[in-house]
Amino acid sequence: MAQLDKIVEGVYRISSTAGPGGFSFNQFLVKDEKSILIHTGAVQQFKAVADSIGSIVDIKQISYLFISHFESDECGALCNFLGLNPNLIPVCGAITARQLQGFGLHGSPQIVKPGDELSLGKRKLSFISYPSEMHLWEGLLTYDTTDKILFSSDLFVARGAGEAAIKKANRAEAMKIEARSIPSEEGRTKCQAALDQLDIQLVAVGHGPVLDLRP
Repeated sequence: MAQLDKIVEGVYRISSTAGPGGFSFNQFLVKDEKSILIHTGAVQQFKAVADSIGSIVDIKQISYLFISHFESDECGALCNFLGLNPNLIPVCGAITARQLQGFGLHGSPQIVKPGDELSLGKRKLSFISYPSEMHLWEGLLTYDTTDKILFSSDLFVARGAGEAAIKKANRAEAMKIEARSIPSEEGRTKCQAALDQLDIQLVAVGHGPVLDLRP
């Protein structure tokens, strides 16, 4: 199994470490009336990730899979998860949906755009524009408006193995988007402005510990 940590009630981090410097790859499970998995991990991580998720909830009971952008750690194990749950609905932006369809991974993902909302039951997710690598294609971030958690994908990542699952951080320092993360100044400025408007308490990063911005 991969490392499993409860972030808040109903929200779990599944983390695997790989590569030099102990780079972690995180997925997140949000349990609700309609549960959602945030990213799949790569195929190589699938069994460990699936075993950890299965200790919390039957994978067949997960309704949605959020894919921030088309990259192996975001959606590499999509077909593996669909093998366990054919009714799992990928939720993503239009460009990612086009890639999923073009590669024959899924024929009809649910397309969302910035400003849209997805109700899970008690929780609601909203979506934010994110110009993702490698070609600054239009990707998405998602924000849990109930527990005020930003699922930040490849923004605000950190290296290092053996760290605690949650790390206290200063918002002004932790939430500044670096140019290497979004090389387009226009895209970076737009994304930063959208994030600055949100009341973010926790940042569930794709790589590294969850950042705790609470006072």
